[in-house]
Amino acid sequence: MAGLGLGLPDFALFEIDDPAARADALEVKLQPKLLRIADQCLSGLSRVAGKPLHCHPGHVARRKGVPPEEVLVAFCDSPRTFRGLPVLAVVLTRDHLHARVAVRGDSPRREAMRRALEREAVNLARKGKPFRRLRPYLEWNHEELPEMAPAHTPAFWREVGDGLAPGRSGVDVGVAFGREEARSLSVGDLLGVFRDLSPLYKLLVNAQ
Repeated sequence: MAGLGLGLPDFALFEIDDPAARADALEVKLQPKLLRIADQCLSGLSRVAGKPLHCHPGHVARRKGVPPEEVLVAFCDSPRTFRGLPVLAVVLTRDHLHARVAVRGDSPRREAMRRALEREAVNLARKGKPFRRLRPYLEWNHEELPEMAPAHTPAFWREVGDGLAPGRSGVDVGVAFGREEARSLSVGDLLGVFRDLSPLYKLLVNAQ
């Protein structure tokens, strides 16, 4: 199966020092490539999720004097927005490609998702292999990767749920691939990772 089409020049865009120039390069050169990857993944991800998903390009952050550190595409069951909803996301940073499950932004469903994570913490901890490479990304500074998560412990999943409490940042966990590894990944490989992450995504989506 053909690779995703990502190469070292794509990652090198994050080495542009000027914040505005980097943002422009990410929007013009990298975001369209991620959208092509997203188009290749969409039907497969919908099968993984068990429902039709919609693709949303993330906005490249533009803050004065601060260069953007990531570019992403997110998949969720809403055609309008992904803010506050559980998403599957493909994220590119300076040295890594990431497959993540995240909830960012306010939503009236956050408390139900928090309760679902607390209720199912023991079952998620028993999943074992699917979560063996999981990393927590909340408050990540885009430097060294976060340490592997202790996903075999219920306490970890309760802590993930705590991220959905009022005033907290949300949920952001996933799997990272280095530059060289990402160059050889195929769409099937990426779908396989999201298949491993799907129990968490489905739990959040179906939380009542």
